[in-house]
Amino acid sequence: MFKKMSSCSLAVILLALLAGCATLPVSPPDASNPIVKVAVLPIQNFTATTDGPVWVRSGIGEMVRDKHYIVIPNDQVDQMLKEKMGVTLGGQLDYTNPATGAPSPSIVGEVLDVDGLIYCSLEDFQNTATLVFNRRKIKVKCSLVNVKTANIVWEQEEEKSAFEINARPEDLITAFIKACRLNPLVEETAAVINKMKDEIPSGPVTAAKE
Repeated sequence: MFKKMSSCSLAVILLALLAGCATLPVSPPDASNPIVKVAVLPIQNFTATTDGPVWVRSGIGEMVRDKHYIVIPNDQVDQMLKEKMGVTLGGQLDYTNPATGAPSPSIVGEVLDVDGLIYCSLEDFQNTATLVFNRRKIKVKCSLVNVKTANIVWEQEEEKSAFEINARPEDLITAFIKACRLNPLVEETAAVINKMKDEIPSGPVTAAKE
């Protein structure tokens, strides 16, 4: 029960941060964009955390939906990838690395019945909390690929870090609370996704169709 409540709380906090952080107004739908339906693929993880990719992927999905695309739910994407392609990890989809033998975007797009694929990698996810200081850092790289042309229509790499000195007793309490949260990098995660939200091209979906 506690885990479920924490997950819901995380989603509310992350969405609030995405909405409240300083960011440019969301651009209107672009009717000329041929990419309508999108899948956010499992995150390729280069870090020691197993939860970080889940948090980042969830936030990316919300961000892409806000930018006027139809986004396939992550659980449906995972189920189709597993059942139809035997894929369970983001690294298995890295088509830029010939050594992985990954399927091309066109094949993945056909299986998922989408126009575009969001490929992401989590490059860094650090949370170091001590009695003296706290250090947090996240680095994410994402791209949107048109499955029909295999063209990368958007690619962006963003990172956010924070360093705090625990000079007062209340600083230690704040650090402890942050370290105990389900996602200790919730602010940094939101900041990175907000930067991407400002740059990714708008999809063509109007509010009536979303």
